Amino acid sequence: MLKDTYVRTIYAGNAVQTLRSSDPVKVVTVRTTSFDPTAAEGGGAAEEKLAVPEAPKNSEFVGQELSKSDRPELGSARVVISGGRGMKSGENFQMLYDLADKLNAAVGASRAAVDAGMVPNDMQIGQTGKIVAPVRKHAGEYSNSHQFTRPDTQL
Repeated sequence: MLKDTYVRTIYAGNAVQTLRSSDPVKVVTVRTTSFDPTAAEGGGAAEEKLAVPEAPKNSEFVGQELSKSDRPELGSARVVISGGRGMKSGENFQMLYDLADKLNAAVGASRAAVDAGMVPNDMQIGQTGKIVAPVRKHAGEYSNSHQFTRPDTQL
């Protein structure tokens, strides 16, 4: 491969693109799953035991919640039903949940709907949320829904 040539995934990881950059400064990200695992033995790194400092007293663990659903996982669902700001409230997402149950689909939301507190952030789709590549996507009250799907998705 030539100098300054890079490979990256596009279309929600469904295609690979090779590109070359002549920019003097490059900002890159690396997918850890792109590398073979290292050998389990050997290596020459030094080990050093450190004293663990006491945790600060200005915060405390309150708890954690795990989202559970009988619907497919959003990132790998074949069918996705999603809603945006036009849904007006979280209660209106019930329409999408009912439809999703009938279609065995996952439910997603726009960043605007998440930011407005209508739904939890684990439902967010797009650049700052989950990447989806469904076979079919239904979008309700959503502007620019095409930007969150690959080109061969049926809208």
